[in-house]
Amino acid sequence: MNISVYLPQALKMRFDAYVKKNGLSTNRAIRNAVELLLNKEAEKKWGDWIDELESDTNFPDIKELRTGLNLPREDIF
Repeated sequence: MNISVYLPQALKMRFDAYVKKNGLSTNRAIRNAVELLLNKEAEKKWGDWIDELESDTNFPDIKELRTGLNLPREDIF
């Protein structure tokens, strides 16, 4: 199967350097990359995406959010 892929110049330069450094053909390097991607996806389990989440640094700290709250008037239990 033949596939054409456009790579932005910066990515192509990195790819070419990788291929040259590792003594690979372009085709072999692309096959390796596709296989690596597919294997990684196959190993994922439901919910693994949660480990990739990053906190929003623009969101205020929970202590800041609590400053405007009033204490409960009575014990609810």
